[in-house]
Amino acid sequence: MRIALLFIVLHFSALVAAAEPADLQLRDARTGMGVSGQVSLRAVDEVVAPVASVVDALLVGEFVEVFQVDGGTMLMIDQPAVMRVEAPGYETLHTVLRPAPDHRGWTMMLNPVDPVAIPVAPEPDRLRISGWVSDHQSLEPVADARISVAHDGAQALSGADGYFEMDVAALPVVDDLPEVLQIEVSAPGYPGWTSRDVVAASGGVQIQVQLGGPSREQPVHRQLGHDPVWPEADPGPRQSIAPRGEPGDQPPDTIKVGFADAGCTEPCCTGSCPYACTFSLEEYTRRGLPNEWIASWAHDALAAGAVAYRSFGAWHVFNPPAHDAYDLCSSACCQVNDPKTAASTNQAVSATAGLMLTHSGEVFRSEYSAQNNNLVGALSCTNQDCDVESGECACQDGQAGSPSTGWPCLDDPPSAGESCFGHGRGMSQWGNHFWTLESPPRNWKWQLDLYYNAGGDGEDLRNAFISQVLVIDAVRVLPETAGPGASITLELDVRNLAAETHEHVLIGASLRQPPEPFIDDPDNDQPISLPPGSSTVSRSFDIPSDAAEGPYDVHASLFIDVDQNQSISSNDLRQHLVVAPAALEMDWTIFSDRFELGGGVR
Repeated sequence: MRIALLFIVLHFSALVAAAEPADLQLRDARTGMGVSGQVSLRAVDEVVAPVASVVDALLVGEFVEVFQVDGGTMLMIDQPAVMRVEAPGYETLHTVLRPAPDHRGWTMMLNPVDPVAIPVAPEPDRLRISGWVSDHQSLEPVADARISVAHDGAQALSGADGYFEMDVAALPVVDDLPEVLQIEVSAPGYPGWTSRDVVAASGGVQIQVQLGGPSREQPVHRQLGHDPVWPEADPGPRQSIAPRGEPGDQPPDTIKVGFADAGCTEPCCTGSCPYACTFSLEEYTRRGLPNEWIASWAHDALAAGAVAYRSFGAWHVFNPPAHDAYDLCSSACCQVNDPKTAASTNQAVSATAGLMLTHSGEVFRSEYSAQNNNLVGALSCTNQDCDVESGECACQDGQAGSPSTGWPCLDDPPSAGESCFGHGRGMSQWGNHFWTLESPPRNWKWQLDLYYNAGGDGEDLRNAFISQVLVIDAVRVLPETAGPGASITLELDVRNLAAETHEHVLIGASLRQPPEPFIDDPDNDQPISLPPGSSTVSRSFDIPSDAAEGPYDVHASLFIDVDQNQSISSNDLRQHLVVAPAALEMDWTIFSDRFELGGGVR
């Protein structure tokens, strides 16, 4: 790794008394290995939101430093700075750096432009394990490392690029919790590496192995601890930097997470993390979801969890602490984050890309814990409204909630009889799972609405809504005048505020002459895929042959197809509705083939 020294010193000492050189590394988010790229950096007077448009607008003029980084360098700042990282084959990363006492380094985790999906075992009774082995110091791949799984004696060797892949027998599941998979990695000249926190019964999981780094705490998955730590209900004083005034709910592009090591593998608690690792918000959610939820649960349980996990992280980005270089930590003190992903949880993250929860018009700190049922039992219960000694709770068995912390009692019957395991606030993770086992199973939109809005009857903190990341900027009707039985085209200028493609989107449309009923055309409700940023999409609309003449309002909408059946229903999540008044003129003198009727015959 090439080490250079760059000084950005403008003597802004309100945040830190003195600047010290810190390590700056560029790594591949999927493999953990080193990346060469160009860094653009500019000091700013105050911390701003890490949103691409904000950062790019500031990275202009003569005060921008541009330099090349080959894996790593040294950087020194004593005031906030905006940064853009560009590397061939990788998505551009936008972030904002904050100096802090005792800070040792920043790591920028770059997403490949064309990532390969996690491979999945073709048989339902198998689990495919894949990943990369690298050297913690050189950031280079380690070949011929031996990966072994005690579960069924399977072994594999890493290739020249550090990659390995193998299948093992599916793990037994007891009470909806798979057995924990233990993976061991060895290579000449390195201490052994062990993971005891892979929780996936079948499908596919992917891990990063960085040999020669610090020993990993075991276990990492929060659900594996008998007495887990949970974040405090009150996060303390924060500064708000969320962008405002734009349609939709803009997620941050990136998030800075505190780790004990520059490789972003060793978790640490708030105030004890010397390294700040920057991820895209979606990569952060991919890394975190399988460490907080159970990867073998149903898609809807995982998708609901993805929105809650993402929103909790995004709140900390837009409300950062004044004293740390990172937004939140990587351990159970905040949200567990670890370089371990699963095919099932990645699919849940993709299905909900960019979606957060909002409360009073701002991103919501969407709390959750393992089991929020108000029944004191053998598990660790930290609900402030439950007396562990007497067994009495403010809410009842079959209810979630902690009224004294702003979370009113909520009927949650699938969890009745389950011991409280957590703090009672927000979403109940096991309740989240149990709802997918009901008949009919409840989808992720329904579950988020239940736990964060009481099904539409929410109050206090239980009054949050799913955010809007799909926006319609303009609607055009082609042609603007049509006759009975004609087919018209609705052309929409749209934006996807999420950083990744939404694969399951539906364009809905209706015509109306107020106060007459709506005219719908469900056969042409077009399923589309929306990439990040701005694009133009269209759909057809077939006008009934008996439509009355005169002007029609055109209603156009974007839905996320929650149940993925390519048909709009109440199950789906409407993101934006636009009404174009009198945008279509219905003229009975025009046939669908554009010839006029003769002789005044109507």
